[in-house]
Amino acid sequence: MVKVHVCAVGTSLLKNSLDEDSVRKEVEKLGLKDWDKLRFDDDRQNRIKQNFDPLKSLLFNFLKSKGKKASAELDSLFSAFEKLKQTKDEIYVLLYSTNTPNAQLAGEAIKDYLKEEGIRSELVTVSTISSEETFYKRIEDLFDKVVYKILKFKEQGDYVYINATSGLKPETIFLTLAGLLAGADLIYYKYQEFDEVVILPSPPITISPKYLELLIRFANSGYTLSEMRAEELGIPVRILEEKNLVERKGEDAYRLKDWIRKLLGIYLPIGIQNNYYKVIVEGEGEKVFYNEVEAYDFMEKKRKEGKKVRVEVPDKVYFLGL
Repeated sequence: MVKVHVCAVGTSLLKNSLDEDSVRKEVEKLGLKDWDKLRFDDDRQNRIKQNFDPLKSLLFNFLKSKGKKASAELDSLFSAFEKLKQTKDEIYVLLYSTNTPNAQLAGEAIKDYLKEEGIRSELVTVSTISSEETFYKRIEDLFDKVVYKILKFKEQGDYVYINATSGLKPETIFLTLAGLLAGADLIYYKYQEFDEVVILPSPPITISPKYLELLIRFANSGYTLSEMRAEELGIPVRILEEKNLVERKGEDAYRLKDWIRKLLGIYLPIGIQNNYYKVIVEGEGEKVFYNEVEAYDFMEKKRKEGKKVRVEVPDKVYFLGL
């Protein structure tokens, strides 16, 4: 059974490396003195891209000389490994960074260090946040590249731990909630003030059945509805808009937010064409449906009875939490 640690990658490694004279001199030669603070659209990001391999080697050597304390990511990860008494052969680290060259550089150096330490890992990149609009695009990216991976790990029977120490705080909060919805087992945070990992409350959570039912009904009727049609279906679109679950399109139409469509994938693969939906109820066996609405209604009924339920489609398993 694998112990999967999900961890965002920031630029603390780049910042800390400037304390080393040899690193600082090389970085300053390239005009990258503040390379940890570069905006996504800073022209100097191209200099990092052009010198990626030598800069990665520079950082890797810095990491080998300083160890886990050289970055917030490694410090919190190794502290958690120790606290949870986990061995290197059972650990797998899922790192994710933005697609900016400085963040990717930090991520690649950290991944190489983990490999050197005998720890398996992978690095995925998500889109950069530059506005409110791109924040939601990044949330969609997190679903595709991180949250759905958590689902897959849980399908395989693995344990999933979310490291909430590094990364942008709004994003980390969202990933923590989405991770718990997807079945993550534990959330932890490394407090630098007293140099200790704290295990945060990690209760299993699910979307309120009231709202989940409304969102499923909306999606099954089309991702864009007129206000009149929504009213006919009993969907209070203005309340959903207040909760940022739908957005107004034109004067009288509403559309499900794209990230909500991704979120619904945790519960039911809406919009994905499959031949069947196999619903498995704890203690009762399985039942096959050929209609996703019928499958969802049956799952919801069993969930209200307090049963653990999941639905299987080819190559995927979707959980409906209690």
